[in-house]
Amino acid sequence: MLSYLSSIKEIDESNVDTVILPIGSVEQHGSHLPVGTDYLIAQAVGEAVAEKLDAFLLPTLPFSTCYEHRGRRGSSICTRPSSFYQILQELVLNLHDQGFKRVIILLGHGGTFIAGPAVRELNAMYDDLQVVLVFPITNDKIRAIMENKTVEIHAGEKETSCMLYLCEKAVNKELMLQNDEIPDVPQEYLNYASLLKLSKTGVWGKPSLATKEKGEKIFNLMVEATIDYIHKAFEATTESKW
Repeated sequence: MLSYLSSIKEIDESNVDTVILPIGSVEQHGSHLPVGTDYLIAQAVGEAVAEKLDAFLLPTLPFSTCYEHRGRRGSSICTRPSSFYQILQELVLNLHDQGFKRVIILLGHGGTFIAGPAVRELNAMYDDLQVVLVFPITNDKIRAIMENKTVEIHAGEKETSCMLYLCEKAVNKELMLQNDEIPDVPQEYLNYASLLKLSKTGVWGKPSLATKEKGEKIFNLMVEATIDYIHKAFEATTESKW
């Protein structure tokens, strides 16, 4: 697998044409998880997917858009959506100029909605470029593992389980058992107020149900579903896609 640890000689001589760019976020995940949770999970998924696809893995971007977590010091380190739109397109076009034809944008933060329009424009404007955007995937197999059958949006059973599997030492297990909360409002209220205003714990889910064993199963299923999505998406993003 090629990555940022590879030399220019190895990358150039490989003739690889597929690049993976994982994108994380630095934002609060309750008092039981680190603010780098989305970064760490995106990085791990990116490594697993790149190895399976024999793609060139770029370093994970730690910052994206996460206004919905503003309200406390260190709770939301982010860019404006308009800035991120430009950053994402410039990175992809830079790769395109070097001869890479396929780029996979692997989002580790579900709130980076601006990535969708940015990717759509790139695919519309450049016939010799295929850009696929993969959001965090929760399918029926993953839902079957989870005990919480209500809405899981942030720092709940799924993310906490994954972190127990990937970086157990970063999880505060005592606080994990105390942070369950599901705000009594629809998810779109995050367009109107910070999650820290809607949830006293900063959580939207049930982290108390998380286990390392669940995390391993969920992570492997996420990787499997991500690869399946990428294969199907690239079948549609041919040069005659428009």
